[in-house]
Amino acid sequence: MNAPQKPKRRHHHVWQHYLRPWTTDGALYCLQNGRIFPTGTRTVAVQNDFYKLHPLTAQDVALLKLFIGQGSSYAAKTHTELLNRLTLPFRLAEQIKDSAHRALIDAGLDEYASNVLEDYHASIEASFIPALERALKGDIGFYADDKECIAFLNYLCTQYMRTRGIKERVLEMGPSMERIWNIFIHMSSTNIGASLYRERKQRALIIVNNRTDTPFITGDQPAINLKSTRPALTDRLSIFYPISPRSALLMADVDEEPMFPADGLTRDQASTLNRMIFSASYTQAFARSAECLEAMVAA
Repeated sequence: MNAPQKPKRRHHHVWQHYLRPWTTDGALYCLQNGRIFPTGTRTVAVQNDFYKLHPLTAQDVALLKLFIGQGSSYAAKTHTELLNRLTLPFRLAEQIKDSAHRALIDAGLDEYASNVLEDYHASIEASFIPALERALKGDIGFYADDKECIAFLNYLCTQYMRTRGIKERVLEMGPSMERIWNIFIHMSSTNIGASLYRERKQRALIIVNNRTDTPFITGDQPAINLKSTRPALTDRLSIFYPISPRSALLMADVDEEPMFPADGLTRDQASTLNRMIFSASYTQAFARSAECLEAMVAA
């Protein structure tokens, strides 16, 4: 039996590659607890074992199956396959009674639990790299391509759901979700993405070009719903996702014009969007310069 690999403990809930446009010589500015400081992308939006997979109890599985049963037959099949695949090593380990290898088996399970969802997120991020590079050059042709659109929406919805802020806010309302959360976010992201895919011809996607003297900031909740009025719930959705200090993706609500213009953004509009990103952030906001974040503190 092969020795287990080292578990990946430091799990980023905002993609480091995504943050690069806000860096200069590898560093960006972070606003946290009222303090602004320069740092690298490795040290922000990160938490030990954030995506670690828990062995599920019968109650956990029942709760997930309840959610699975609320979707379409195709979604139910997809979610069931994911659940079975993720929990298989735990189920197999339960059947092994060989105490001589128990320590090695437990170490292997610990490695698996730490790495499997971190690696899954990395694969989703990698699938978005071509679209991100195109978007940074002003090209969003991937939205009109059926296959590329699926990868884009899967990434966008996963990034929206995977953050610490979303997790903590949901767990405040339903602490019973904690053990299943890291699986649930992928099921939920798939459902949201499928809905957006069906509506894609009714939802405009634009690049918002920011040519003002107020560059975009981002945060540890980088994808936000402009229609959200927390704590009130809404079924309306318009996603704003800055991809650099000078550009952002904006998906409009169904059969509506985008809430902000692709070109001609004003300084006041850029400031409004920055304040919305700052308000949605959980503990950290990021910018290329300290001055951009000082404006958030002063507001």
